[in-house]
This record gives sequence, structure tokens and C-alpha cells, in this order.
Amino acid sequence: MNAPIYPAILGGFLLGLFVLLHFWITGRAVGCSSAYGNFCAYTFNTPFFHRGEFAVRNHPRLWLLFGLPLGGFLHVTLLGDGFRFSFSMGIYDAILPSTPSAKGLWLLLAGFLLGFGARLAGACTTGHVLVGGALLNPISLMAGAIFFVSALITTQLLFLG
Repeated sequence: MNAPIYPAILGGFLLGLFVLLHFWITGRAVGCSSAYGNFCAYTFNTPFFHRGEFAVRNHPRLWLLFGLPLGGFLHVTLLGDGFRFSFSMGIYDAILPSTPSAKGLWLLLAGFLLGFGARLAGACTTGHVLVGGALLNPISLMAGAIFFVSALITTQLLFLG
């Protein structure tokens, strides 16, 4: 896939601009993990997904959840070589199972654990690092530091030797 690669500073600027505009327009911080709760309200009858922050079914977070993969798809389709479905995880292919079904199950488990951790921590990495960091929230800054350090340690442990 030969999609154009843009400077990281452009992506950072656009993300920061989005965070500020979203907060200015809605009065709420943006976050992806909460959007999954809004999606679950459409697909499950569990009472948890029909009260509190998930009671509003047509929430703007839901559109963010759909817009992220749609934007990526449009980018590769219009500016790249086209979309090709793949379970490729780059350097992680060396440690993941090789069959598509086993890799898919492993990735589903990882997604479940990420979602569980995001709910346990009160926000996902986007919510803590990007939004909480922009608002200089001390808990989010500490959570971001823990995310980065644990990711560095985990990556080193996975690829030792």
C-alpha cells in the first residue's frame, strides 16, 4: 500500500484542533472507548448500555467511532493503492499466530482487554493522553506516562532475543 505519508506534526496539529473544536462545540471531551458503549446500546439489550452516558443513542461519539475507519478507508481508496483486507500487524506478525482464525481470536481478546482497561481507567489512551493531556489533567498525565512506559517495557519483553 503506497498511501502518502504526511508529517507527524500535521497529524498532531489536526488532532489537537479536533480536540479543541469538539470541546468547544459540545462542551465534552472526545473519547473513543465511550463510543463503543453507544454502539452497544444499538446492539444489546443489557440495561447497562441504556442508562447514564449511553442513554442518548444518537450521540456524536458514535459518529466519531464510524468516522475513524471510514476516513481511513476513503484515504487509502482515493489516495493510495486501494483497500485490501489484512490481519497483518507489522512487526507483531512474528509473535502472533500465523493462521487467520487464530490471529483473529487473539486480536479479539486483545480488543476486549483494551476495552475493559479503558473502562476501568475511566478513559482510553486517547481520552487520557490526547484530551486529558491537553487539559493538563494530572491523573491523565500520570495515566499517559504509565501507558507509554508499559508499552515500551512490553515491546522490549516481546522482542528480546
